[in-house]
Amino acid sequence: MLSTDRLLRRVLQGDGPASGGPCGCPSCGPAPLSRNLPLATFISDKGALRLLAVCARARDAGLAPGLMLADARAMVPELQVRPAEPVADARLLEDLAAWCERYTPVVAVDRSHAHDEGGALWLDVTGCAHLFGGEAGLRADLLARLRRQGLTATAGIADTPGAAWAAARHAGPGREIVPPGQARAALGPLPVAALRLEPELGAMLERLGLARIGQLQPLPRAGLTARFGEQLITRLEQAFGQVTEPISPRPPRPAHRAELAFAEPLLEIQALGRIADRLLAELCTGLELAGQGARRLTLAVYRVDNSTACARIGTSRPCREARQLARLFAEKLEELDPGFGIERAILVAEVVEPLLPEPLAWRGSGAGDLDQARDLAPLVDRLSNRLGEDAVGRLVPQASHLPERAQRRVPVLSEAKPEPFPERRLQGAAPARPLRLLARPEPIEAVAPVPDQPPVLFRWRQALHKVARVRGPERLAPEWWRAPQADPDLLTRDYFAVEDTEGGRFWLFREGLYLTGAASLPRWYLHGMFA
Repeated sequence: MLSTDRLLRRVLQGDGPASGGPCGCPSCGPAPLSRNLPLATFISDKGALRLLAVCARARDAGLAPGLMLADARAMVPELQVRPAEPVADARLLEDLAAWCERYTPVVAVDRSHAHDEGGALWLDVTGCAHLFGGEAGLRADLLARLRRQGLTATAGIADTPGAAWAAARHAGPGREIVPPGQARAALGPLPVAALRLEPELGAMLERLGLARIGQLQPLPRAGLTARFGEQLITRLEQAFGQVTEPISPRPPRPAHRAELAFAEPLLEIQALGRIADRLLAELCTGLELAGQGARRLTLAVYRVDNSTACARIGTSRPCREARQLARLFAEKLEELDPGFGIERAILVAEVVEPLLPEPLAWRGSGAGDLDQARDLAPLVDRLSNRLGEDAVGRLVPQASHLPERAQRRVPVLSEAKPEPFPERRLQGAAPARPLRLLARPEPIEAVAPVPDQPPVLFRWRQALHKVARVRGPERLAPEWWRAPQADPDLLTRDYFAVEDTEGGRFWLFREGLYLTGAASLPRWYLHGMFA
């Protein structure tokens, strides 16, 4: 019933009617939903419209998932229908999974029963039930909270996921909690559909008179496998604990987090500033003890209607200064909507790194601060969080010998790690690279006494430069994987660091090699200037 509950919750919360007319066709115009009339969602199955989910009123009227839409409307003329929205249902299920972390940190979305009309969540409550007065108390608290929010749910508790699923869906009242080691006795009277079988397999077993799980237990496993396949035996053994059934929980709980629960729902968004300050103080204390700094933080607020809202910030370097982080959160908190009230707030450091010993600094050139180092990190963080991560960038080394590709621009808040810079050697010493590179190498006219030797003079931008000193060459081969069709001999570069008679220092290179019979001669370029 997850799909219909989601639509009816919108009516309860006053969000307006769902899209689509009474017949489910958008061209009919929107028609408001009523909580007093049966509701169903439908899908198109091979050209036919079939019901996917039905509410409690529709089920009491004799409707069930899989029924043809035309037949359903004939049986219940007042039936309200809407097209199914699997993406919205999946989003609601993910939100509920996050909300259920109040009961246990191990929560997973059940994706093994895709044909089911609703959704299911796995909660590993091992070691958590005593906090709610036992398993029965935890189950009662969970269902009561969901019921108050307009969600129809049932829950089963057992020592295996398969047994818990069967108890939740098919056990009668008072039998939803299976004692440890009693799965065989508890599941025996239940229908074979409780094993999470495909509908076709379940129907086949019922036609053969094997309608109960207890009827399958004494039968030979080899015969069942040969007749019905491996799925039946796998589900049986998983339900009884003979085969471990792993579940994939949501992302692991971050090591650094802080949370607060409120006795009364928080309705004033202005109060979130004080809440954020308190959470940041607690979080930064833990970061300091661990010698870490936060790079990305998320403040999630959980509303009373089970919806969530998040505010995220990032920093250019690891930070554990609560006041600095609070200033970054200040603008983000203004965008949060408390809705019907916030009952819990959780602050999580999603990305942490060892704290750098020195801050990102800039040496100003003003009269009063020529020799003072200014920490630019707070300014960079504020600009990036206000304007967007891509608005402020930084250069990081990149594994390439070509000068124009030796660095790349990344957002300043990015966690991208610089690639190791390739080692360069020239007669046992690493050659110097100029501080200033041209946007593109500019062609020059160069004269050399021998073709393979350094130039003795060159002309650049109509100015003639006579070479006084030369260092080089530094040969750079082309990256063949980037230009597989090009001739490597024509793209090979020989770089020279030259100084002219007037003291100007330039970085030149000759592209190509002098080869006998070559169609074109090498060309000279100016690529940069030294300070």
